[in-house]
Amino acid sequence: MSASITICYIDDRNDPILSRYLDEFCNKYNEENINKYELNSVDYTFQHTDNYKTLLSNDRINRANIIVIDSKLFENENSSLSKFTGEQFKIILRQVLPFIKTIVISQNPASSDSLTIQKFQSAVSSSNYKDYYDESLKPILIQNILQTVEEHEILSELAQENEVDSLLLGTIQSTILGIRDTALFEKDDLDELIKLFNEVKLRYED
Repeated sequence: MSASITICYIDDRNDPILSRYLDEFCNKYNEENINKYELNSVDYTFQHTDNYKTLLSNDRINRANIIVIDSKLFENENSSLSKFTGEQFKIILRQVLPFIKTIVISQNPASSDSLTIQKFQSAVSSSNYKDYYDESLKPILIQNILQTVEEHEILSELAQENEVDSLLLGTIQSTILGIRDTALFEKDDLDELIKLFNEVKLRYED
């Protein structure tokens, strides 16, 4: 397993300030060498043909460890397909790939009973973008990174100790690496899923 953690930012209209913050956050994290995992940030622009299935089938997304997704992504007026919010996608993703952490962001203020984070808006904020996201986003990113590191370390221990049924261990390994549940996809995905599973199996048998 590659010693890296990937943050994927998904938006139909990329917010350059948020994208810059995530890049800077990853660079600082790597410079401080907090642990053996390297932190990377990638962007994905939501297309008018996208829906939740295309996102879940996208390698850049389903191989990520942490997703930062816009709340109004699936309400894009140009999208002709099913409309979902980032919060709804978070629930879907938790069912399909439960080891991927999801952080929802929004242009609008979040309600008091929501974990959604409001995007930085220079016109209404008294702080700069770095201070704003350091306070609102950074603690959640750190928590999700620590959870990911812990899961990978425990998985490595389980693989070495041979105390867990091999089928269960294989299921956990494949899910962490972004291999999806075939029951939630079209049959066309089955061949690719089997190929990916065999690649994972060979990797852990070496």
